[in-house]
Amino acid sequence: MISIRKANCDDGQTVSQLLHSRYSFSTEDEAAAVFTHECEYQHYRIAEVDGKPVGLISWRPQGTERHGVVELTRIAVAPDVEDRAFVKELLFDQMIAEADYYYKQHGKHLRKVFSMIHADNKDVKEFFQNKGMHQEAILRNHFHRGTDELVYSIFLAA
Repeated sequence: MISIRKANCDDGQTVSQLLHSRYSFSTEDEAAAVFTHECEYQHYRIAEVDGKPVGLISWRPQGTERHGVVELTRIAVAPDVEDRAFVKELLFDQMIAEADYYYKQHGKHLRKVFSMIHADNKDVKEFFQNKGMHQEAILRNHFHRGTDELVYSIFLAA
């Protein structure tokens, strides 16, 4: 059974292998250090099966609360997970629900979610499109020379 829990900043070593396998970190130690840093200002959730991390998602508000904008910063599912799409769905839906609750606590509403992904990441592109997200922009050579980033977003009903 899959459970989703709030990450704490001590989870760096716990999720380092997952992050290293899905992102361009040189080592698991680098992945753990980046996680520990990002955990201080982002909302991280970890999907686990029997205490083993099988996925994660992170998001952060952008702008002020009145903007109602969230950036989905990371989404990763372990390569050996049998139903990867299901785990992504759970994580994404959890993020939307939590972000919506975050804005409601501030008397506002979540109106937009956006994310940047490598242009060659077909798996996440397809997932975003299935969730109703649309490509808004291409950022040429944005993070890495020779690799474009795509900005995907979805506007939510008020």
